[in-house]
Amino acid sequence: MPGNGAIVMAGQNVVKPLDPTPWIPLLAEYRLTSLAEDTVLEGTLLPALTAASPEVVAAIAAWPAPAYLQHEDGATQVVLVYESRTVAKSLPWMHVALFLGTLLTTLGAGALMAGFDPFSTRVLQLGEVGIPYPSRIDWAELMFGASFALPFLGVLLAHEMGHYAAARAHRVRASLPYFIPFPPYFSIIGTVGAFIRLKGPTVRRAILFDVGSSGPFASFIVSLPLLAIGFGLSREVPGEASLTTPFAIQFVGQTVWLGNGLLTHAIATLFAPGAVGETLIRLHPLALVGWLGLFVTALNLLPLGQLDGGHILYAIAPERHRVAARAFLVFLIPLGVMWWGWWAWGLLVLLVNRGRVDHPSVIQRHEGVGALRSGLGWILIAIFFLTLVPVPLHL
Repeated sequence: MPGNGAIVMAGQNVVKPLDPTPWIPLLAEYRLTSLAEDTVLEGTLLPALTAASPEVVAAIAAWPAPAYLQHEDGATQVVLVYESRTVAKSLPWMHVALFLGTLLTTLGAGALMAGFDPFSTRVLQLGEVGIPYPSRIDWAELMFGASFALPFLGVLLAHEMGHYAAARAHRVRASLPYFIPFPPYFSIIGTVGAFIRLKGPTVRRAILFDVGSSGPFASFIVSLPLLAIGFGLSREVPGEASLTTPFAIQFVGQTVWLGNGLLTHAIATLFAPGAVGETLIRLHPLALVGWLGLFVTALNLLPLGQLDGGHILYAIAPERHRVAARAFLVFLIPLGVMWWGWWAWGLLVLLVNRGRVDHPSVIQRHEGVGALRSGLGWILIAIFFLTLVPVPLHL
């Protein structure tokens, strides 16, 4: 039998729109806002009613979607978020296809790092510019990239599923992760990351904090042991090294230097061979995955727009977010002098957020997050500075 709000029609699982009519007699005033897939009802309970009134308790129990009540200025505010149109549920073919594509490109990247060319690469010459392209796939050689691709996809999956699980726990509709494959010739890791899409509005800052913070916490926790184990499997090699870029990998026969941060330096000092910054350390694939996991965590913790760091800082200190976001955008200018990728990342954030670095307001913005979430938020801010790598890459 279908669950609440669902009917079976033509062999498909179809979500039936909810009807907020039973709430209307309980409200002194209300307004409806139509979004792409949802309707948001914002109203005020009748003066004689509170959240503990039997009629309100019964309405909450019968309502199969989230209902948010907040007492403020002598009145009880009500927010209902519900799907306002019939949505047919389908199999997540797009997510599966993108994941398999990313598995292929990350396996290829790992194989190229290991010294194999599973794509039998050819180069198309356009004047003085050469564009590499694959001519076939050698599946046996491709598997040499598994020691990089599988744990790396695991870190990305942990990050995105952290967001997804927190959204589902708060009954905020969210998509499954979208992985983004990218040719390993142009992205040495074979992807530009992954993301999920929230399909419904965020009502409270506490919900925003939980959804925004769960991804960085997940990738950070998974990356630490991978980095420590990987450093133990890494080795010293001849070559130039410095405290700024003490690590290296090989990609298509070329040395690529990787940068150092406070946390990577501390872990390398404990587990890596040789003296950090004095001898070049060629990273084992697991060490590279751990390094990338911490780097991705730092990128997402920048308090800009709707990055994870923007969600977190707005949730715990909305009055400070605007100033902090602008300060960090300016901070990217000198960082970009050391590595141009910071400028590209800042520009991408501005494009995605339509030129803004402020975080949009939640609906019940005055509802606090509590001492525990505030403490966790400041821990994540500390993690950002610990995982930040000023010069991530040097060719």
